[in-house]
Amino acid sequence: MMRKNLSKKNLMKCAAVGMCIVLTGCGTIGLAQEAAFESAYENKPEEETDIFLSESRGVLEEVNAQDETITVYRMDEKDEITLIYDNATAVQDKYGSSLTMSQLNPGEIVDLCYNSELGKAGRVNVSSDIWCYDNVEKHEINEGRGTLQVGSETYRISKETKVFSGQEQLSLDQILKQDVLSLKGTGYDIASIIVDKGHGYLKLENEEALVGGFIEVGQAVIQQINENMLITVPEGSYVVSLSAEGFRETREITIERNQETILDLGDIDLPQPVNGRVVFSVYPEHADVSVDGVAINTAYPILLSFGLHQVTASADGYDTISEYVNVEGDTTTVRLTLDEFVENTVSGNTIMEDSNHTITIQAPADVEVYQDNLYMGIAPVTYKKTEGSHTITLRKTGYVTKSYQIEVTDDDRDLVYSFPELVSETESDGETVSGNTVSGNSSEKSGSSSSNADTVSGNQSDVSGNGI
Repeated sequence: MMRKNLSKKNLMKCAAVGMCIVLTGCGTIGLAQEAAFESAYENKPEEETDIFLSESRGVLEEVNAQDETITVYRMDEKDEITLIYDNATAVQDKYGSSLTMSQLNPGEIVDLCYNSELGKAGRVNVSSDIWCYDNVEKHEINEGRGTLQVGSETYRISKETKVFSGQEQLSLDQILKQDVLSLKGTGYDIASIIVDKGHGYLKLENEEALVGGFIEVGQAVIQQINENMLITVPEGSYVVSLSAEGFRETREITIERNQETILDLGDIDLPQPVNGRVVFSVYPEHADVSVDGVAINTAYPILLSFGLHQVTASADGYDTISEYVNVEGDTTTVRLTLDEFVENTVSGNTIMEDSNHTITIQAPADVEVYQDNLYMGIAPVTYKKTEGSHTITLRKTGYVTKSYQIEVTDDDRDLVYSFPELVSETESDGETVSGNTVSGNSSEKSGSSSSNADTVSGNQSDVSGNGI
């Protein structure tokens, strides 16, 4: 009986121990499952928040790879914004293909997504709904009217229109007619102009033997050779043809953008001359002059065979004169002065008056002034006003040569122009290679005033003291 009870107790002990083991195991499994759930919840990735909520459209002005920034002129806001970019900034072309920031050029119209508080760009896309006309060779800019004409189409330009030559920003009046352009815009408004092919300068040295002859620079320039010429030429490689009495020769040159190429003609050996150079000094300057019955342009010297020649000069309001000139030696100067005449009318005496007007290049001072490649003098300089489109070139040794396009109308007024100061070659990081001097570009042009003259800035005329 006693042994039986003992066996029973042992059996109960075993059952109790087994129950404890079971309970302990279940608790461990539960704790492990709970820990795993909490760990999974804590490590769950948070949803990313788009921080680039500001949007704008503008003209790309600069990509600064060193500072990793871009500068954009915002078209609607009419201001500039500079944004930071990094490897996370998305850049795409107009078709949605990926680009690097270095592949974007000044003048591109871009759509931006950015964080205005951080000043950081999130996405930069080349605008897909703008038009672009490339390689525009024939164009006419009228800054005063705010128009740019291509063929029969007229587009609008304004002070908001941005102009770029490579990485450099220009003013509208620094575009010359021979420049090749790319235009970008919407509707009939041009937002940016890119100079695809610009211009440089050809300077003749030791050209005295060929004065009065002709120079042809490819098909770009055909002009009579004059002393102290500075010829504006589209960039590119050319065959230059030089011709004079009994002489013709060709040479090859390369014109680079904003650079000055020197063509030295001192090695030319001309045959013994049978002609003499004739220089005319005529008053009034607009008088019509003919030699042996053939009309000539007295602004340039001409070559005449040795001997006597009949010269005739006439002008409205002046007496006509005719005289014989003996051409001999290298240079002969002919001075012609016409006298005014008085015409009587029923109401009294009426004097026919000359209504000539002038152009004055006032500033910058002490620079060489060329109009349409011809030397006009050292600024400030005044010369006869002629109607039409003219290229004004400013040059000074040690400084960057600059050109500007002006439009002159028959408005019965004197004109005074003031241009920005020339930049020294050292300031513009220029260099001289084989006689080519690197030139830069300036930004804005200011007007000057005169008590008896109109002040002109660009192609607009601000008339002081005369109501218009």
